[in-house]
Amino acid sequence: MTLGILCPGQSAQAPDMIDRLRDAPEAALVFDAFREVMGATIDDILSEGRLHENAIAQPVICAVELAAFHTIRHAIPEPSYFAGYSIGELAAYGCAGSINARDLIRLASLRAKLMDAAYLEPTGMIAIRGLRETTLAPICTSNAVHIAICNGEDRFVVAGPVDKIALATTDAERHGAHVTRLPVKVASHTPLMHSAVVAFARALEETDFKNPTAPVLAGIDGVSVRSRDMAIRRLSAQLETRIDWQGCMESLKEVGCTTLLELLPGGDLSSMARDRLPSVSSRSMIEFKSIDAAAQWVSRKEA
Repeated sequence: MTLGILCPGQSAQAPDMIDRLRDAPEAALVFDAFREVMGATIDDILSEGRLHENAIAQPVICAVELAAFHTIRHAIPEPSYFAGYSIGELAAYGCAGSINARDLIRLASLRAKLMDAAYLEPTGMIAIRGLRETTLAPICTSNAVHIAICNGEDRFVVAGPVDKIALATTDAERHGAHVTRLPVKVASHTPLMHSAVVAFARALEETDFKNPTAPVLAGIDGVSVRSRDMAIRRLSAQLETRIDWQGCMESLKEVGCTTLLELLPGGDLSSMARDRLPSVSSRSMIEFKSIDAAAQWVSRKEA
């Protein structure tokens, strides 16, 4: 039996996302690191309603995921693979032991700042369902936006300047697509982020970044990453390169994962996995009333 850990991306954050972790000493250590790096507690940020600011969302997501993993890790079998969606890929390396909590949060904060500075005009992202790429690609080209993520044969995330996103939304809906505006204000995984790549790669190189304890699937191509050097190349290239999450899900099946657990605070990745990988048992921690209940489910599946 093979366990894979899924690390969700931006937009998974919610006001109640740390409630299950408040009494966990393992989580407290991560949240202390967050306060030291960010100069504020997660509760401060929750009370200020800043969860969807890019510079806040990315380090918060990483901190919560690492706290969740540290809280449950000793109650479940050792994971064989990790996979992270967008910023979740950086969190996955924290869970896989490549970087400590402070460096993870610092890098997530820097990543967000570099991405915000890469393109100064307002940008955004939309989820598009119901169009094949052969239909969607010309819409993106004609409206100067980009496919940022492929979640399935007819499920994509598109990013670009907000005025162009509005035009692409109209065109996609005219072709019968269902379009949802995402609470993300940066054109992640597109050429608009090009200027952030070199600086982020340099920051990764200067960090005490170790080989992961278990392979991490690269978001851009689903390849199993086992070394520091490959991790740094993939994590930096990811900023301007389309994410192939459909390919990552296929890789999870190909490497033999039989159980997938999505960390707090997400739920979408496990839902997508259930749709695409019906033979794999997939659930998220938010589906359970407690961390213990989630751990018991994993242990039963992996027994």
